[in-house]
Amino acid sequence: MNSAIRPYSVGILAGGKSSRMGKNKALLEYESDTFIGHAIKEFQGHEIIISASGQKEYEKLPAKIVSDENKDIGPIEGIRQILTAASEDYVFVCACDMPFITDKIADYIAEFISSDYDCYVVTDEDRMHPLCAIYSKRVLPIIEKLIANGEYKLRLILENARTKFISLENTTFEKKIVRNVNTKEEYRELKMPVVFAV
Repeated sequence: MNSAIRPYSVGILAGGKSSRMGKNKALLEYESDTFIGHAIKEFQGHEIIISASGQKEYEKLPAKIVSDENKDIGPIEGIRQILTAASEDYVFVCACDMPFITDKIADYIAEFISSDYDCYVVTDEDRMHPLCAIYSKRVLPIIEKLIANGEYKLRLILENARTKFISLENTTFEKKIVRNVNTKEEYRELKMPVVFAV
């Protein structure tokens, strides 16, 4: 980890229903491990917090485990729990089903941390990616107010906080770094061997 970069914890969201996959995505096999195991290896050296619906599935992993208090309202509650549990003031948040995520993108986002912003969110030409972002603990009151008002969309956090949008254009990162795997077909494609043209 670059010592010049502001320290950050890492939050991995693994509490979704995985309804389109039909099984817990976090525990799917990937590169001789699981999605969640792969992510933990990628961010070793950082405090890691997993937002999970069940504690037992992850209790042997080298991470803090948090669970939703407000059920069935989506990732906003997972982010709230992760930020509350984090030791660092800044937390890189991603989803468990992002097989191409790396600590390099988190370090890159962390280079933008300043007193001017509270959220740092990656964008590409299509959209913003609130699950490839660094959040400051300063956004907790915003999140809590949104939840109290029954407003659960992640974009509302970004609209109500001081947010820095970080474009992937003109960087060395491929767009697939923010890709997630939602369906059985996407998972099959991920597991298919790469065929090189001769």
